[in-house]
Parts: sequence; C-alpha cells; structure tokens
Amino acid sequence: MRSERLSRKSHFRRINLQDMDGPGISEGVADLARDKLWSLADLAEDALHLDLETLYRQTPNFRNRYDALVWAAQMVNQSPTARMLLDAAAHNGWAVEFADLKNQGFCMDQDERIIYIDHFCLDASALGKSGFFRHIMLTTLMRALRDAWHEDRLGDIHATYAPEQILMVERVRSADCDTVTILCGWELRGAGFTEVWRHLLGSEEGDMAIIFTRFLERDPGALFSGAALAYAFRQWYADVSRVDGVDHDALEALDGIMEDADSINPFGQKRLEAAGIEALSILPDGKCYLAGLGAGILRDPFFAGLNDEINQTHMFQLMYDMEVVMVNNVPFRDSALARKIFPQSEVIPVR
Repeated sequence: MRSERLSRKSHFRRINLQDMDGPGISEGVADLARDKLWSLADLAEDALHLDLETLYRQTPNFRNRYDALVWAAQMVNQSPTARMLLDAAAHNGWAVEFADLKNQGFCMDQDERIIYIDHFCLDASALGKSGFFRHIMLTTLMRALRDAWHEDRLGDIHATYAPEQILMVERVRSADCDTVTILCGWELRGAGFTEVWRHLLGSEEGDMAIIFTRFLERDPGALFSGAALAYAFRQWYADVSRVDGVDHDALEALDGIMEDADSINPFGQKRLEAAGIEALSILPDGKCYLAGLGAGILRDPFFAGLNDEINQTHMFQLMYDMEVVMVNNVPFRDSALARKIFPQSEVIPVR
C-alpha cells in the first residue's frame, strides 16, 4: 500500500529532469543526474564530495534537480541527527524523486521505497535562487527521512492495531516527524546555517520552534535530556488543524484498506501501549525523548479523542461498516446469523 504523508494523494505524475546545459554544483556525477529516480545512498556519497563553500553561498547554482538534491544531502550532513537518518534510509534502500504534489510537501511509496519531494512547479535554477523554496525542500527532506525511519520500524500497523489505535499512532508519528525536523534545524543553526532556523520559525511549525527555544533558554541542558523535544512534541497537539488534518488523512487511508480487503474487518486488534508510544520517539542515537511519558499520552484527553465533527462521523461510519453485513437489504451485525436466516443469499459487507 502506498503511504502518503500530509496529503495522501491517490495519484501523482512523474516529472522529467531539466536539461543538463551549463555548469552546476554536481560536476562528476552527471550520469546519475540523467535518471529520474535517485538512490539516497548515491546522493549521500556524492554529497561528501561537494565543496563546502557551496553550502555557504546565499544563492547556490542548481543546474538540474539532482544538483538540488546533492545540495540538500550535504546540508543534511551538517546535522548529526539528520545525517544518521539519511544513512539509515540509504542503508535500507530508499530513493528520492521530485514530483508535482501541489505544494503538499512529500509523499511515500513504501512498496517501491521511494520518497517524492514537491518541486513547487519550479525548475532547478529557480529553486536555487529562492531561499524560501530551497529551505522548504531541505526541511521537507529531513521530515521525510524521519518518516522513512518510522516506516522501516513500524511495519504494517494496519494489520496490527485496531482503527482507533492507528489514529493515535499516526498522530504521534506526525508530531514526532515535525519535532525531529525542529531538532535538525537547531543543529544546523549551531553549524552556522541560521537561515534554516529562521525559516522554521516562520513556518507552520514555528510555534513548536519557539517553544523549543524558550525551554532551552530556561534550561540549556534540556537539549540533551530530551525535555525540550518533549515540549515541542506537546505543542504539535496545540494546533487543532494539525491534529484534524492527520486524523482526516488516516481515516481516508483506512477507508481505502477496507475497500480493497476481502474481510469485513481487515485490521488488527492490538491496543497501543505506553512503550509503543515512547518507541516512536527514539532518535537515531538511541535517546528516547518521550521516555516515561507514554502512559500519560494515552490517558490525557489533550492527546486523544476526535475533536472534528466530520472526522467523528467518518470514524463512526467506519466502525459501523466493520461490523455490519447486508443480506436482502437487511443489516446484520452477526454474519453467521445472517447466513442462517438467508442461507441462499449473498452476505455483503457494508462499504
């Protein structure tokens, strides 16, 4: 199944590379630049040979989209956390490609292990000249690398957890991806790339970045203990639109699974435990910034519950469809009973 973050589009179209004319920043890797799909392992290797002076240019010259990705990979290397995420994704065979996602960030094809990054309908040259879109591309890549990290460790959550538990997992996963992106941006700030941090302060996750820095001002050691990250994570839930958006996307995905399933209830029955919540916050260096907080997240209404009426209705309908079958236009909750009453009729799951 295709897993698509932020928008969960049902389709997208592939794009062609721009022409290779003119000097660029990725001299020596032109052969790879002619492909539409690029391995993260190749990007990570080529980024090591990129002149660091290029990173400090205010307007780097991107000859093609591969140039843009090599630049982004080298920027990722300046953040210890992002670098480990890149190495893990490269080791697990992930690749990256640009696509027209209508300004929706990124999406993932988990079967093919491909990350699709939005190019904002800009060619490579324009992407390099615009600090705004260049930094969106960078932060989107870092967020996608964290999501790939989860994909490699979670497995098929839909066959493991019940639907209401899946909603919780998706919320925590999305909140963690944004929280780790904040951490990566802070590390880039420490490496001298303050413009990336300024971009995050002005982004939709700016409230999380502000909470993160305010907590560090009071307790600088909170960066190492994970407390600052925990507060940024909590702030993610303070924006109701973020929570409702993730719930909507998750419910749409659950609908798609039910439509393709052969059984009435294709989902698992396992309930999410505190350890499972905390495991989602484990960083590549082994630090767990939600350690000891999992039980509170499961109990606290601030982190759980459906607030949006449309999402509530959607969830109730989903649960109804999982329990009811139709025989001769009569709804039954027990399929065995339906077959006894109408033995010659077809039992049809409600979809």
